[in-house]
Amino acid sequence: MGDNLRVDVVIIGAGPAGLMAAMWMAVTGVRTLLVESRPQGTHTGRADGLESRTLEILDSFGLADKVWAEANHTVDIALWSDSVDGFLRREQVSANTEPGWSRFYESTLGQGRVEELMMKFVQSGNHVDIRRATTPTTLEIDHSTVKDHKAYPIRVTLEKSVPTTFVEPGILGPRSDTSTPSSESSMASSLADSAISGMDTVVEAKYLLGCDGAHSWVRKQLGVRLEGESSDHHWGVLDFIPITNFPDIRKRFVVKSKYGALMMVPREKRLVRVYVELSPMASAQYTIQQIPDIIMDQVAEIMQPYVIKSNRIEWYTTYKVGQRICPKVSFHNRLFLAGDAIHTHSPKAGQGMNVSMQDTFNLGWKIASVVHGASPPEILDTYAQERLPIAQRLLKLDRRICLGMCSDEKETRMSRGKFHEDHKHALREENTLFAGVTATYQRNLLISPSSEAGDSKGAPFCSRTSLSKAIILGARIPSKLVLNQSDSQAHHLQQCFTSNGQWDLIIFGGDISKREQLNRINRLAEALSHPVSYFQQLNKASRARGAVGSVGVYLVHSANRNSIDLLGLPEIFRPHLEDGSIEYTRVWVDNESYHHPGGGDLYKTLGIDQDGCMVLLRPDQHVAFLSSIDDVHGLEGFLRSFTCL
Repeated sequence: MGDNLRVDVVIIGAGPAGLMAAMWMAVTGVRTLLVESRPQGTHTGRADGLESRTLEILDSFGLADKVWAEANHTVDIALWSDSVDGFLRREQVSANTEPGWSRFYESTLGQGRVEELMMKFVQSGNHVDIRRATTPTTLEIDHSTVKDHKAYPIRVTLEKSVPTTFVEPGILGPRSDTSTPSSESSMASSLADSAISGMDTVVEAKYLLGCDGAHSWVRKQLGVRLEGESSDHHWGVLDFIPITNFPDIRKRFVVKSKYGALMMVPREKRLVRVYVELSPMASAQYTIQQIPDIIMDQVAEIMQPYVIKSNRIEWYTTYKVGQRICPKVSFHNRLFLAGDAIHTHSPKAGQGMNVSMQDTFNLGWKIASVVHGASPPEILDTYAQERLPIAQRLLKLDRRICLGMCSDEKETRMSRGKFHEDHKHALREENTLFAGVTATYQRNLLISPSSEAGDSKGAPFCSRTSLSKAIILGARIPSKLVLNQSDSQAHHLQQCFTSNGQWDLIIFGGDISKREQLNRINRLAEALSHPVSYFQQLNKASRARGAVGSVGVYLVHSANRNSIDLLGLPEIFRPHLEDGSIEYTRVWVDNESYHHPGGGDLYKTLGIDQDGCMVLLRPDQHVAFLSSIDDVHGLEGFLRSFTCL
């Protein structure tokens, strides 16, 4: 006989999407079971690109420094094409990521290493039970209780598979899922022992997340399919250490020649990854033999007259180009799909791992808020409202990139070696609009209406978006260098806000050395601090559930920091901790730094005048409300609309 469990959340799949969801559950204290069919984590292959927004998200959990230190930072992108004399020539070199949009830029690090760091984070708490080598076999939904969010209407049966011994191969086979040995294998076995081989475990849960990839078991149980199209174009993928005389081998580069097209991305530890278009002959040959030499020969042909070869191929596979999406991602606000379970595309846009993690970064805190009673279940509607448009936009971009990369039978041999303008434009968009930093969610329960956008009809509260030119309602908060009022240490604004389930209210107070402006700040602080204010009632109710659903208050002013005394500011900006000491991380100043370039231009860059404004951030750092410092009524009205006392 197996065991029976009751948890708040079951996550099927311990890839990037599942692990991001598990990280949220770990920091918010939600009882969770993380299930993975593989006995060990990813060892080689799979995704490797990390966009700037994904690095910002990892930084909010304290992981970006480790990832950034190990990753290869991709600074340049070069385009190479056939010249009039028939030889490859560099057409252009440009920045691979738009400068100034984030403190991070595109980097590459193997998915296995990223997963390892995320898994260690999940394990550092005690709220997530991890079971590897475990497969779901049945899924039942009790429809009579599905609307009662205190009930456990989901019933999943799990079966533990027989453990296998890991043997590290010399060259990994095609589509290999072999995984990290040593520490994680022993960890996996110790954490999964509560489900004995051959015996079923029955789990009752409030919520289930299907993060189990393109062939999602959860999606199949729910009776939905990926919709879209695929082509007959076959592409090969290789991870290898190159031996070459090609000058741009440590840049990201795209080659279009009469022999085909490829894209190569530099990785950590001298590795590169190449995506190469396979000719019909090479594709047919690979179908029979499935050896990396076939892919490597295609790379060498396209790269001529440059020489490229390798004595070490770490991983390889092939795939067909296609774009598919699941039209429904939420079921009864109880079961959710995320990551590759809802969107699949070619890897050439470098967005797969990124968008997958961003899906569950959007969803995780919302589920935690409902589980803890901080918000009503209706906030879960916003997951599909916000993430499906992002997936649809990504697939359109990927289709454009693929059309630019893939050879057309109607093209002449020489015209295949040229870049079309839309292809160049799509590559620029990939590293600007599609780097994750511009993802903007439209008005919904968690994004207030705007009085200036014409969508505030009948609303008891609304945002005034004209108070900042660069802070966009529904987008993530831009990040510029600010200094701590207490010790003048420099941080990016975004680094002030950690992912713990808390909402954050930023008061851009202007020049508070001026009496009139300081009086406005004092009046605001008094209103927010009043014992009967909704703000105080909300935070009091949140103390029992930790940070989830609470609202932290931050002041960012533009006065000379030496003219301001922290202890002279209202206590709400310098709250006392449980041990009686003061929290010194709530007041920041827009001044130049002694030791870091930048600083002193936040107000100018964000387009905020000296009257200031206040900005309410969701736990995922997206702007939910923007209004004047004096609009306490509007702020509390918005908070009342989606919170529970």
